[in-house]
This record gives sequence, structure tokens and C-alpha cells, in this order.
Amino acid sequence: MDINSFKYYVFYDLETTGINPAFDQILQFAAVKTDLDFNEIERYQYRLKLRRDVVPQPGALIVNRLNVDMILNGDKEYEAVMKMHSVLSSPDTINIGYNTISFDDEFMRFAYDRNLLNPYSNQNSSSNCIRMDVMPITILYYLYQKNALRWPEINGRPNLKLENLNDLNGLARGMAHDAVVDVLATIELARRFKEVNPDMWCYLCQNFDKEIDLKRIKSLDKVRLSDSLECEKGIFIRNRFGYKNNCMSLCVKIAYQNELNRSFWLRLDTKDFNSINSKNILFELEKSVIKRKTGVPDFILPIKEKYNVSTDKKKDLYNNNINWIKSNYKIIEKLSDKVLNKVFEHKEIDIDASLYTRKKGSFFFDENKKKICQEFHNIDDIEAKNNFVESISFEDVKKVAIRLMGRNYYELLSPYVKKQFDNYLHSINEDEHIDHSGRKRNTMQKSIEDIRDRLGNSENLDSEQVQILKSFERYLLNKN
Repeated sequence: MDINSFKYYVFYDLETTGINPAFDQILQFAAVKTDLDFNEIERYQYRLKLRRDVVPQPGALIVNRLNVDMILNGDKEYEAVMKMHSVLSSPDTINIGYNTISFDDEFMRFAYDRNLLNPYSNQNSSSNCIRMDVMPITILYYLYQKNALRWPEINGRPNLKLENLNDLNGLARGMAHDAVVDVLATIELARRFKEVNPDMWCYLCQNFDKEIDLKRIKSLDKVRLSDSLECEKGIFIRNRFGYKNNCMSLCVKIAYQNELNRSFWLRLDTKDFNSINSKNILFELEKSVIKRKTGVPDFILPIKEKYNVSTDKKKDLYNNNINWIKSNYKIIEKLSDKVLNKVFEHKEIDIDASLYTRKKGSFFFDENKKKICQEFHNIDDIEAKNNFVESISFEDVKKVAIRLMGRNYYELLSPYVKKQFDNYLHSINEDEHIDHSGRKRNTMQKSIEDIRDRLGNSENLDSEQVQILKSFERYLLNKN
């Protein structure tokens, strides 16, 4: 990937009602478009009105300091998402933020899908549009370019949350978890990284290109276990490994799933394979396997002395386990086959969460369904939209379209569409709605219980957060 083949960065950030991209919603969107030298070109900011079928998580409201009056006013989700789509899918654009790939991008993907848009619009080769994330890049600068910033610590341990980096380095002024402030802080963070080591910035940016990422993985040193199994060795960088481990783990790649564009890596520095009971060996080894999407760093580095800042204990464990897998390659072959062919229990998935479980995934991967979605967007008159929705022959598209209409134009629904949407609203209180990961939709009762627990242990809350919780409780009780 040549950075200069693009013209713009779009730095963006979301504030949401919770952490579930299928069942929660975006409340605030902020973005700043810059050139490749981080000079601002244009700003965008949208506030969304709370949908009638979403119950916010109290924790999200107090973190983002959003009171009930604020979230009950704003743009309709459909109309706001159409604007976001035009910003994030504009040609020659790198969409980028802080921890966006694991959080914000997922929210955008599900927001696009439930609003009948292509969920992969912000990573589209036809419009030369890709996505990047400053957060994993920050970890690499922390590990190998210490002079780039002052690095915050909490209780003696590094903590690279954006608000902590901002507080210590003065990246941007304003309240943490305000979407605009977070965007400006991320831009300044990227600027400083590029200035202190432009070659490193360029190298890390290239890893978000799938072809380059795959090529770099294939160039790693390998351990040959058998004629059919040769495993790349690498230092897997992931913040969830913890800063006490320098966010790294020494791994070997045991499998690659081409159709899902992901690899499986066995951690060799967390447990002694020699000490595992032979009856439990596959089960225990599988617990040490981690998945990685190609082009979505988590970075993988060669196991070389200049990169390997693991403890001596972890290095020794890795060396012992390398010898173990060489002597027990048939077990690794079985493990590889197991992770590639794992069968998950069938669950009844709600249509809002079905993007990853549908036969073809996105409606835009089916030409006939794609045409229906595009025709829907081309209709401006609400009465005509109602009539069109009633005529849709694909039940899954029709179900999504009915919810879209009900969420945004409830007072203007036709009798048929209104009845179907009211049945859905009733089901929220009567039935459990499950997402693709087995998580449940939040309910009013859960939020009320959460609010009362927080107010009963309010020593960590300030007066503004207490008032946010109390006003939210009143809103829910009156709604109920």
C-alpha cells in the first residue's frame, strides 16, 4: 500500500448507548477530514436521537456525560447514517481513529446493515477507501520509540487509553469521551508519531493492507513440524495481553482460514505444554489459540532480539514449548484441524445481529437484494416508501426495512408496517433477543437495576453523573 495513493484521512469517533453494535446505537458522530500531512480540511458532527427500541446502558451515559434531554433530541438514525456513509466512504480516503477497528468500525458496520447500506463501505477498493487504527500503532511506538510521547501510568503500570495520553501530553483541549475532542487528540497523536519517525509510521500503516500483511507473515521464520505443517513464528502484539507482558506473546501460526481471511496462532509463552495431562492436551492447547484477521493489526513481528522484550521466563517457556511441538506434531495437526472445523451451536439470531450469520452476509453480496436496497434509498416520499416496503419479496430485507421505517418515521407508517413494527417492539419486552455472540439486548429492567446499583455505591460518581442516572431512571419509569 502506497499512502500517497490516497488523498485524505478521515479521523472519526463515536459515542454510543453501550458496547453492543447490533443492539446499541450511535448517539454522537464526529469526524475531521485532513490531508496526508494532517492539515484540517473539513469537520463533521452529528447528534442522533435515541431510538424507541434502544435502552442505553447507564455506564455509557455517565462515561460520555450524556443526559436524557441530550439523547432525546437529534437527527433520525437513518438520515444521520446516510450522512456518515457519505463521509466515511468518500473516494481516496483512509478512515482512521483510536481503537476504531475493534469498536467504532463494528458499530458503523451494523448501523449500515440495519439501514440497508453496504456494511463494508468504508473499506472499499473500488473507491480506494481503507481503514486504519492509531491504537495498535501507539503500542508499537510505546514499545520501540519511547521518545515519541510521555507515557501515562496508573498504579505503576502503563495505560494507553486516549484520555490518559491526552492528559499527559496535551494533545487536545476539552472533556474526555467527547467525540470531537477524541478526534482532535487522535490527529495530534498521529502527527507526533509521524514527525518523530516517519519511516516507522509508513511501515505500520502498510500493515493495514491485506496483501502486504500476508506477505510479511509469510516472510517470518518458520518451524517445520511435518511434511504438511510448517508454522510461522512471530511476536503477536495485542493490548489485551497486558502491559505487564509488554502487550506481546510469542506464538506460532497453526492454521489459516482463507474464506474468512483469518489465522490461528498458538501462544507458546503462557503455559508449560510438558506439564499438561495427555488426556486434556487438545482442550488445554485450544485455550491458548488466538484468532487474527488479516490486515487488522494486532501486529506480528519477527522473533528477533531487538523486538523481543519478553521476560526471561517467557522466553524460556517459548523455547521449551517449541521443542515440545516438534516432538508432538501430530497433536498440533489435530489442533489445527479442530480450530478450522469447529462447529458452533445454532442460535436463533435477531435480524439486527444477523450480518455474520446470513448465508451470504451483507445484502449487497446478493445482486437482487442489493437492487432492492438501492431502490429503497431512491424513494423520497414516505408514503411511497411504505408501499415499497410492503412489496419487498425477500423476507429478511423486508424485516430490516420495516424496523428502519418504524425507528425513523413511526408517525407516518402505513397500517401494515406499523403493526409489524409494534409487534417487534412488544417482543423486546417479552422475548430475549440474542446477537451473533450470544449476548442479549438490554432491557428497561436491566438498566433500572444497574442505575440503582450505581446510585447505591455512588462514591466514585460526581454530582453531574448522579443527576444523569437519576434523570435516566425517571425517564425509564415514565416510559414503562
